[in-house]
Amino acid sequence: MSLIAKGTSFTPPPEGVWPAVCVDVVDLGMVQSTFGTKPKCRIAWEIAEKMPDGRPFIATKQYTVSLHEKATLHKDLKAWRGKAFTADEMKGFDIEAVLGAPCQLVITHEEKEGLVYGNVTAILRAQKNGVLKPTGKYIRHKDRPENKKDAPAPETGDYDNPNYSEDDPITNDDIPF
Repeated sequence: MSLIAKGTSFTPPPEGVWPAVCVDVVDLGMVQSTFGTKPKCRIAWEIAEKMPDGRPFIATKQYTVSLHEKATLHKDLKAWRGKAFTADEMKGFDIEAVLGAPCQLVITHEEKEGLVYGNVTAILRAQKNGVLKPTGKYIRHKDRPENKKDAPAPETGDYDNPNYSEDDPITNDDIPF
């Protein structure tokens, strides 16, 4: 389903449970919300389903950066890992450790103001036989030319990474967290 929004077309990721792999963690800084100003981040995943042009769909979810037991990030990381945090991990967990980590995403659609959004409503541990690895075509937010100081205008989209090699498969044993 393609929708037109602000002069661009956008196809939300399809509903369902999808094998996925984390391809980006973006520090959004301090963001104003109804509960005050909070540190936020956004996690992005490639899912197994492909768009008509062959690129994988990208799903994202924004979080308040907190490991408090009631925080959504804490709950999602715990489900993704399949285990609770240790006391040492609770003292400081490097969120970038999730880069390249496979999982399963539950995506549901929600309509707002005539647009359909694909929301990540749950994260599950990856199935042993369904581990997905990054395609290498997604460029992390921090590595995009438009986000680097004194960089030339971007000429490519999110999916052009010349440093990717398919010779490095990821298995469950490679999950860093």
